[in-house]
Amino acid sequence: MKPQVSVYLVVISLLLSITVFAGNEIMKDKNQVQSQIDSIATKLFKREIGKIEILQIPPEISTRTRITPEILEKQFDYKLTIRDARGGVYREKLAELLKSLVVRPQSEMPDIRWGIIFYNVDDSRVGAIYFDKWGSRGAVADIPVSFKGDLFKWLDGNFSSCFR
Repeated sequence: MKPQVSVYLVVISLLLSITVFAGNEIMKDKNQVQSQIDSIATKLFKREIGKIEILQIPPEISTRTRITPEILEKQFDYKLTIRDARGGVYREKLAELLKSLVVRPQSEMPDIRWGIIFYNVDDSRVGAIYFDKWGSRGAVADIPVSFKGDLFKWLDGNFSSCFR
């Protein structure tokens, strides 16, 4: 009887360790992606973002495989470039929406259809945010996430008509 109890205790301890480790990794990813978004928003407020690229593959287009951020950047159908975002009409609202955006890491990358890529004034890349066709899931850089906020609604409302 006692060896069985010992085995159970070891298994329970191992499972608890794995759960704690996984929880710590999720928190680390959450902090990392939220920090990236907050950093982009701060740079927008400070007029340090020079260029913004908006990419899209229309949601109604069927593909054999899931679209990843890398595929979107290489095979986009539409691209809109805001060459100087420092004084543009979208800067302040976009920064506000980024500040209010809440992200949660996910385990699986969704089918990406939209991307927003941000660049410093010197054209160096600052970061990127990607969305699925509904805007509820996507990625920050290469980390799959879910989104809470109105950023996608704003993006779709302002730029969908440019891509039709």
